[in-house]
Amino acid sequence: MLVNMKEMLADAEKHNYAIGSLNTPNLETLRAVIGAAEELGCPIIINHAQGHEPVVALEVIAPLMKLYAENAKVPVAMHIDHGLDIDFCMRAVRAGFTSIMCDRSAYPLEENIALTKAFVDLVRPLGITVEAELGAMPNNMPSCVPGQEQSDLSDLTKYFTRVEEAEKFARATGVEVLAISIGTVHGMYTEKSNLDIQRIKDIKKAVEGTGTYLGIHGCSGTEPDQVVAAINAGIRKINYFTAMDTGITPAIQQMIDGYEGRPLNYSLMVNVAMEELKKGAKQALELFMTCKKSW
Repeated sequence: MLVNMKEMLADAEKHNYAIGSLNTPNLETLRAVIGAAEELGCPIIINHAQGHEPVVALEVIAPLMKLYAENAKVPVAMHIDHGLDIDFCMRAVRAGFTSIMCDRSAYPLEENIALTKAFVDLVRPLGITVEAELGAMPNNMPSCVPGQEQSDLSDLTKYFTRVEEAEKFARATGVEVLAISIGTVHGMYTEKSNLDIQRIKDIKKAVEGTGTYLGIHGCSGTEPDQVVAAINAGIRKINYFTAMDTGITPAIQQMIDGYEGRPLNYSLMVNVAMEELKKGAKQALELFMTCKKSW
């Protein structure tokens, strides 16, 4: 069933777990992700990121996302990931997304607050949940989208969200989700993850009473024990995609090698890819739900 993400977040807070927020840039990934959630019986957030526009346009994938969400056996929120400009975000409003990430993290604090607050005021009457980002999420998956270039990963602490700024941001904007930077990386890590768990606890305490929940992006390759620690510290939404999306390659390569040059139908490869995507999604969702003993 298609639901508002705010409803999910309240339950995640009550029962101490995190909701998986997985990107679905094509039909196969969409089917795999929702299939994984249905098999586990857990809620799921499906994303379309502005960075996926070269793969599929928002207006093309949105009706499919909505169809599968409405017919799912579990709660599904339909979310925009990293909407970087107002034109794209308004296209998402018109396409029927139930939540939108208005990402103005590239701007200075006061401008980020002003732009985000203006968007919240615009879409709140429509019942749309808003996510924002504070700090800067370092990037190890460079793309052609402005603001998503390769980051300097030599010192991740320089990207960290400041506690006092998080409190100011949450109280001034009223966003439902604040994505914070505490040591995760978009894409894959260059070395072992080292999350600042205490910073999560401090930010959670600082934003208490604002109605803002905390999220993290870039969880591919994060040590499982650190993911659980982050959830226990207050993270309620976790974005996950790269590890799942790249994890299908070995199975596809094995299939190609097994055909030894004989004709191989693309439709058969897609089915194999979809099963591998589902495995990757289930593995992540099971981890994110670890702290909740029964769903």
